[in-house]
Amino acid sequence: MKVTYEHKPTMTFIGFSTSIRPEEGYQKCPEFWDREYARKYARLWQTMQPETPVEKAILENGIGLFAICDEKEDSFAYWIAGLYRGGQVPEGLRLYTFPESDWAMFSAKGALPKSLQDLNTQVWQEWYPTEGQRFMGNGNAMLEVYSPGDMQSPDYECGIWVPVCKSIGEETTENVSTMTVTGIL
Repeated sequence: MKVTYEHKPTMTFIGFSTSIRPEEGYQKCPEFWDREYARKYARLWQTMQPETPVEKAILENGIGLFAICDEKEDSFAYWIAGLYRGGQVPEGLRLYTFPESDWAMFSAKGALPKSLQDLNTQVWQEWYPTEGQRFMGNGNAMLEVYSPGDMQSPDYECGIWVPVCKSIGEETTENVSTMTVTGIL
């Protein structure tokens, strides 16, 4: 598993969320995408002609290119989101802001949801107990990053970004991510 580190300015996202218990994440997150995104906006993806303020916001902000996992006491808020480009926030959508931060960035190739779920397991079972322990988290949330394209392709690219702060006493170094989806930001 390859990790790169990159510094990013404050980033604000727009989207909608649900609450999921951690032990149900690998089942409930894909269900949320299917129920609240794929089915709800199927007509929009066929016509690309927004008919509501929410549909307009989806297209203008790329809602669906990101997901946010925001850890809570006994659950996490799971957001389907896009990078907020300004303007009105329609009813039913909310904003979420990540502060300026260094990010640990991981990428994967393969069909969803398996490739992303396998990457998530690697991040938290391999990177975090070893290299990840050198860092302090910068907040309680992380990003899932999706590239445009066929999400069932073996060549589909996605990623997980974890906001981090360097541990006390370590020098700050910045590495530029080679993941192609970084062009989204």
